[in-house]
Amino acid sequence: MKNKTLITIMFVFLLLSVSCTNKASVPSESVEETPLESEEETIEIIENSEETGKSEEIEEADDPRKVVSPLDGLKYYPEELSRRPVAVSIDNHPEARWQAGLSQAEIIYEVEVEHPYTRYLCIFLAKEPKLVGPVRSARPYIVYYALENDGIFVHVGGSADAFNEISRLSVADVDGLYSGAMFRYYDTGKYAPHNMYTTLKFIRDEALSHGYRTESSFEGYIFNEDSKKLSYDFSNTIIAEKINITYNKSNTTDYVYEPETKLYLRFKDGEKHIDELDNEQLTAKNIIAVETSKSVLDSAGRLYLGTIGEGRGLYITEGESIPITWKKQSENARMRFYTENSELKLNPGNTWIQVVNNLDNVSVMTKEN
Repeated sequence: MKNKTLITIMFVFLLLSVSCTNKASVPSESVEETPLESEEETIEIIENSEETGKSEEIEEADDPRKVVSPLDGLKYYPEELSRRPVAVSIDNHPEARWQAGLSQAEIIYEVEVEHPYTRYLCIFLAKEPKLVGPVRSARPYIVYYALENDGIFVHVGGSADAFNEISRLSVADVDGLYSGAMFRYYDTGKYAPHNMYTTLKFIRDEALSHGYRTESSFEGYIFNEDSKKLSYDFSNTIIAEKINITYNKSNTTDYVYEPETKLYLRFKDGEKHIDELDNEQLTAKNIIAVETSKSVLDSAGRLYLGTIGEGRGLYITEGESIPITWKKQSENARMRFYTENSELKLNPGNTWIQVVNNLDNVSVMTKEN
């Protein structure tokens, strides 16, 4: 009897010990396995997890190792900015649309070529789109805009005048007529000459093989620390919610301001201008229209654009516009922008530079117009 009682006592004691031990060593993961008691708790946990994600993004954006880019005023890691920019001449013929990689360019120039078409020059520094194109031929004024960004100039052929300038100015260029860094890409449904593509890695590798300098050497723009409306600093601003640029009756560029994102949506010839890589509509933080002289050089319709010198312009950002002036002292010098006697400060973000023959061809409107 005593033995049975003793066994019973020992058994109860053992059960109590195991129970206490289990309570003391509950793993933390079991908290997540516990069913939620209410819908409110579910919402709270989702909100908390979203806040955590946002804080991680903020921490990455505020990483003290990052520095301000001289091309778009945004912050990147130093190694992303120490390399040399790549300047790519991009086809804008209707049969070349839509183009790949434009959404990741820091600066894009739109310039006229033979009537009725325009062409783009895209400047890439910090970002690396997986594909860029279609690449097209060079013109002298396109070369000059590439030079002001110290760019490795990427093109496929060019006019005789452009080749003369490339040689005279010792331009670091990669020409698709002779380079293996570009390829015909038929999966897009486009055909030659509107389907020559490349990657920035191919271009930088080719530039290295030519012995071109790989480090950047240029002066950038001046940027505000944070984006802001022009009316904070200038009294002569006008509302700029819709922009229409008419190059000719067959060629227009439009922008529509989105207050929610503080960006402009881009349209080309009445259609949404999208990036071929992700089918997303292109946007602009800054739009700068510069007025230059223009004349036709030959029977093929090739143009002279007064790229070197000075002239009138408009700066458009955050739904507002102000008049500016521009100056470019030489082929290699950066085109600078001024408000009265001070150099213009841009808002951080990408910039589209619209080169036009006459500022009267640029209409700045409210959305009601």
